[in-house]
Amino acid sequence: MNGFEAYKTYLSLKQHFSQKSYDYFKYRGKVNVSETKYLSRRDRYSFEKVAKRFSKDDFVKYLVANFCNSDADWIGAMLNGKSEITYKKWLKNTESLTYNFREELSQLYEKEGDFNKLFTFENGHPLLFRMYMRRDVSINTMAILNEIVKYSNVWSKKDDIMINEFIFLLDKYTPFIYTYNNIEKAKYKKLVLDIFN
Repeated sequence: MNGFEAYKTYLSLKQHFSQKSYDYFKYRGKVNVSETKYLSRRDRYSFEKVAKRFSKDDFVKYLVANFCNSDADWIGAMLNGKSEITYKKWLKNTESLTYNFREELSQLYEKEGDFNKLFTFENGHPLLFRMYMRRDVSINTMAILNEIVKYSNVWSKKDDIMINEFIFLLDKYTPFIYTYNNIEKAKYKKLVLDIFN
């Protein structure tokens, strides 16, 4: 990967996570940008630096981790220590997906033994969402639970900006977790039943 390729990868993922109409997978990460425009950018050295440091696949993972877990969306802001910590934490969670899912489900069970109540709007936002916002539950667990029970279909009917922004992010993020992991829905469903029965 060279600097221009890193720039195109960055642009395609930034569009994926910010625009409803752009889908990284549908367009295979392609964006319409010229190398001339890239060469005139003041931050192109950041992309050259990235190209030396990451393979394309690792850079995609780095960007996905940071676009879904932090406010940074400028390449200069994404090359700091905080973004590196975000990436390492996401990578660790993703590599130990089953273990982390089980641990986070156990935390949820301690807070609320009735699985269905995790998703209900009784006292403001659902408990599951509040725990996600406090970073007690990862986006990976949120994505897997959504695949199992499709809670986002119900949540999206609420007129709530925070919930709608989260569902947008969840929809954009979910294909990545399935790309990088062999997720067997039945296995994760069994984990839910084991903990909440």
